[in-house]
Amino acid sequence: MTTPLALISDVHGNFPAFCAVLAEIERLGIQRIISLGDTVGYGPQPVECLEMAIDACHVMLMGNHELRVLDPSKTRMNRTAALASDWTRDQLEQAHLIPILKTLPKHYQEDELLFVHGTPKDTLRDYLMEQDYMGYSNFDKIVQSLEEDFKNFRLCFVGHNHLPFLATEDGFIHPHDGQRQFQLEDRKLYVSVGSVGQPRDRDPRASFVTYDGESVQFHRVSYDIEATRAKFLVTDLPEYLSNRLLEGR
Repeated sequence: MTTPLALISDVHGNFPAFCAVLAEIERLGIQRIISLGDTVGYGPQPVECLEMAIDACHVMLMGNHELRVLDPSKTRMNRTAALASDWTRDQLEQAHLIPILKTLPKHYQEDELLFVHGTPKDTLRDYLMEQDYMGYSNFDKIVQSLEEDFKNFRLCFVGHNHLPFLATEDGFIHPHDGQRQFQLEDRKLYVSVGSVGQPRDRDPRASFVTYDGESVQFHRVSYDIEATRAKFLVTDLPEYLSNRLLEGR
């Protein structure tokens, strides 16, 4: 029996959302949490989120936003994201937390389970997106193109795109309130866990996934969005990053 896991990603400095998700994980009785990266970036409370993740998560991966904080030359971002990254770096430097980012691994593997922020092709910056499947008739062709360094896995959990879904040989499966639990067969799957702090599927609720060895379940948790937006008011972060939380985009 596999020890149940909670998979989180893309907290993005949204402390109220992170607290709500951790409370739900505790309510479910799950004791192992793996973070797939981007604990910081965009949001107004990177210090609080990083400190909480250090305490709560058994494994923390590096995301592209942690990489950007460490070295702006290593990853490209649009102007808004870059401004937020620079602001985040200042906050983490003042809190003496930059050394923590340097210790974060770029991937993690347990037997047949692989955990990355992006994809196996580029664990930090690549996106697993539905349009990548267009024109392919064989799922193996798709996964082969993504697996240059990792061959011996069956399930790959990813973040980065802020969208919850299952990518299977039959195409993408999007969870919804009528179906959020999926039994797993003995086949290769990609599980995109969505975003805790900045969902982009038009559902503003925080997203995370649990895995028990036989099934994955997608969870959505409401949180105090206005509390997060209030924190933006005392920062120099772009207002757009606050407003987008209301619509989940």
